[in-house]
Amino acid sequence: MVARRSREDWIEEGFRVLAGEGDAGLTVDGMCERLDRTKGSFYHHFNGRPAFVEALLDEWESRATDRFIEIGHAGGPVEDRLRSVNREASELRNAAVERAIRTWASTEPLARRAQDRVDRKRLALLEELCQERMGEGEPARRLARVFQLLFVGAQHLDPPIEGPELYRAFRALDPLFDLGGGR
Repeated sequence: MVARRSREDWIEEGFRVLAGEGDAGLTVDGMCERLDRTKGSFYHHFNGRPAFVEALLDEWESRATDRFIEIGHAGGPVEDRLRSVNREASELRNAAVERAIRTWASTEPLARRAQDRVDRKRLALLEELCQERMGEGEPARRLARVFQLLFVGAQHLDPPIEGPELYRAFRALDPLFDLGGGR
């Protein structure tokens, strides 16, 4: 007897497909073949490919922002929270999915809107943390943008910069806090 597939199984496979093939691999037939399921199984969980795409992007948005926001709003000194956010970002190891979604966003409006929301949420958190550390103003906003650019840019290198190497790159930005008139 073959085990049933949950909605989450379909979404996880969607992430694997995005990482390996990009959005072109996200066909109903292809997904069914990969998971050894019928279209009926797919349609049991999703009301068509658009609903699947929306669920996949919603899950990515949640994974790409919720944990960071939780860490950033945890108690403790802002320096520790920012380092924790950077460590979490360093350990994601999902550069292939992020690259695929950013590429997909150039042609798919749903992906574009999800990417824009993720970028806004991430940047808002980074600005909040940098302003808490440096005070209100343009220097804090610029440094937040530099953190964001480093994260996105690191994902687009081949191979991407991840793990301890990315964390060290984030930490190399620490002296910039003092250039903005930090507290």
